[in-house]
Amino acid sequence: MSKYTSQQVNPTEPDMANVKYDIQPSNKTFNDFILSYPSGAYTGMRTVNRDAIVELKTHMQRMTNSISHIQFKGDTVQATEKAERELAPFKDSVEFEHKLMPLLKNGLEAYYEHIDETTHTEHPYEAKVSIVLTYSFKKQQPCFAAHFAHLKSFPSHTRVKVEIERKARKSPEVKDSQWVRERQDLEKNKPRDVNEVILMDDADQLYEGMASNFLAVKDGTVYCASLDHILLGSILKIVIELCKKHNIPFQWEFPTLQDAKQGKWEGCFVTSTSRLLLPIETIYVNHESIEFPKTSPIIEFLRKHVAKEISNTACKVL
Repeated sequence: MSKYTSQQVNPTEPDMANVKYDIQPSNKTFNDFILSYPSGAYTGMRTVNRDAIVELKTHMQRMTNSISHIQFKGDTVQATEKAERELAPFKDSVEFEHKLMPLLKNGLEAYYEHIDETTHTEHPYEAKVSIVLTYSFKKQQPCFAAHFAHLKSFPSHTRVKVEIERKARKSPEVKDSQWVRERQDLEKNKPRDVNEVILMDDADQLYEGMASNFLAVKDGTVYCASLDHILLGSILKIVIELCKKHNIPFQWEFPTLQDAKQGKWEGCFVTSTSRLLLPIETIYVNHESIEFPKTSPIIEFLRKHVAKEISNTACKVL
């Protein structure tokens, strides 16, 4: 058992003094955890200094936004209305925070104490924390749970390989766990040395990764698909703020495969909770490869500053 799960047993209980949690060791991976529940809202977070969550406010806003947009339809009108009624408190940002913080605190403390073997060492690991919120018509109640696991770290010099696939993501602005189901084939078919799969449309416009944001640098400007087409990731949010702060031009415009093939990019990179910012060294597409032998100075600058900035955007939970 190398992971921990924490689930609120009585998610409709309005009095937090009476809330109960089922906290126990688990072998479930992130995917196993998410897919063990009906489709619903989810998010993946990371700790910093082990006692705080990076961009927690952003993640909470993402959850309340997603649960407000996802439609839960039962077999009867009465079942649907009951689901709407019982999920209503989770759609309110203040109520959601009130419910989330104890779930995180109890689960994270248990994970560190009973599972994380590095807790009492000189260099303890950070944790990856995943949240799911959905509705079970079988159990006739909401499901509200968290998953805690070791956060894989990447050496500061790491550069990665990615693969491009033609695939669209429905409602990217909503973090729906149905996407975790839909992307399984992409994950299974991805070569072992490939870190991420980047989604592309029929016009060769590049959107985002399966679980990351994708950006390219051309003529000193950072390009990213607009928020009409992608989800604003927590690390992407930090990158945007850094670009503003340091006067780095940022453009909400699709990076294109044509520009990459023609050597117009200084470089490209992915951002996510687990990766932070990783420069890309190779893109695989249509049995060809596009190489980036050197890291763009702009990308390297952003990578270093993202690593420093995550502490400033974190919210304490312990």
